[in-house]
Amino acid sequence: MADRTEMPAEWLRYLKQRTEEREMEIVVNMLQLPDYPPLPECPTCEAAPEQIISRVSDPIFFEQDETSILVDFKPCGHAFKVPESELLRG
Repeated sequence: MADRTEMPAEWLRYLKQRTEEREMEIVVNMLQLPDYPPLPECPTCEAAPEQIISRVSDPIFFEQDETSILVDFKPCGHAFKVPESELLRG
């Protein structure tokens, strides 16, 4: 996971809030594709992604000391992580 940029927990909360606001706009306005608002932009290249994938990392024995939330932006391919210790602080 060395190729992932470490992000603070506030960023993950911001991303979740923006995604929920997007979903609410789709529902309230009864939008149909292709009229959906864009997903939150990638913080590295500022491109509007086609897909944002998030998941919890699997701890690897002796290679990783804590679980992280992993976030991938597609198609730009930028990848981020928010360590569990950062989430517990907030």
